Amino acid sequence: MLSAYDRNLARRAFGIAALVGAVVLLVVTATDEGGGFAQRAALCAALAPVAGGLGALAAARIARARGEARALEALGAEPSRVMRGAVLGGAIVAAIGPALVIAAVADLDPLFPRPAAPSVWIVEADGGMRDAIRGTRLGPGGALEVAARAPEAPSGTPLGERRAAVGIALVILAFAAPLGATREGGSSGRAAFAVLLVVAMIAAFQLAAAGRASAFVVCVPPLVLLAQALVPRYRGAPPR
Repeated sequence: MLSAYDRNLARRAFGIAALVGAVVLLVVTATDEGGGFAQRAALCAALAPVAGGLGALAAARIARARGEARALEALGAEPSRVMRGAVLGGAIVAAIGPALVIAAVADLDPLFPRPAAPSVWIVEADGGMRDAIRGTRLGPGGALEVAARAPEAPSGTPLGERRAAVGIALVILAFAAPLGATREGGSSGRAAFAVLLVVAMIAAFQLAAAGRASAFVVCVPPLVLLAQALVPRYRGAPPR
């Protein structure tokens, strides 16, 4: 059961996370390179857990700064129990990410970038040249024309596997990001871990896009974050 304080903390975390999500949406819409709605949805889906985590983090910091968390802990409540509302509010916003992926609204190509294929110029019988990759033809007189393009090579992993892997990874992140954000700890260590996690996620997507690993490799960093967030909560209390 959620208490009145849990609901209040959840509303606080949800409001902050929704505000961060709105900023993310504006940035993605303003800076994308002409991608359609589905590609924008994929980028927003990937960033939704970040918004949820920031909302939970801000709500937790406010609760601790006001002394609310300390007062409840003094009454015997576990720190993880005190922050349950912040986790819930952040997770609601973060869950938008996997929902977009599972509903097949998002085009996952921006998350699995592939390097552009090199140009292949073919000399034709009339003296012209044709780029079979980009569908460009340079006529004998120097006129630039549109020609037939070679079919693109399939991506490293099947679409269904990519969608399942990203959906599972975002489901884990939707819970792990707010949960980890509400943990007590130093800001420098938390920031360093977040940077390492982002680098690991980018590397995982690159490996899957290149066909060097299964698409489910993108689930590894979220699982590490989940373990990092859960393990300290189940450690025994230190002797006093």
